[in-house]
Amino acid sequence: MELYILRHGIAEDVSESGADRDRCLTNDGIEKTTAAGKALRKLGIEFDVILSSPFARAWKTAELVAEELDCGKKLRECVALSSGKGIAGILSELKKTACSSVLLVGHEPELSQLISTLLAGGPELAITMKKGGFCKLACVSPEAGGARLEWLLTSKHLCRMA
Repeated sequence: MELYILRHGIAEDVSESGADRDRCLTNDGIEKTTAAGKALRKLGIEFDVILSSPFARAWKTAELVAEELDCGKKLRECVALSSGKGIAGILSELKKTACSSVLLVGHEPELSQLISTLLAGGPELAITMKKGGFCKLACVSPEAGGARLEWLLTSKHLCRMA
């Protein structure tokens, strides 16, 4: 399985929206996320399914990328990717997914913990997914230690590629 992991784009502060789950992307976040989608199109990346946190900032990130790649029908809500849910549910969802190319869109610290667990068997690797960061793992199996890091890009890298 090719597993792609994308952290949501730059979002407004909690005080502006009222609740964490309702935080929207800023104009800068929208611009950079759209550029990331263009970079992925240039790279020829395709997904069988896009699983996204239902939180506003992650969902909008997933929508913008799906729009750029013309694959909006592949976008699915995944509650396990919600901020604060931990990684056990994400791993469970991945095991149920019979797809060869999956994009996950979510939040920190869960995404870094997921990457670390898939690579090293636990959360001890010092990986931080910056806003708009994008990672590719080759997964033999979506379980602890079952992946290999292909690449990790920042939002700045993707914008330059666009």
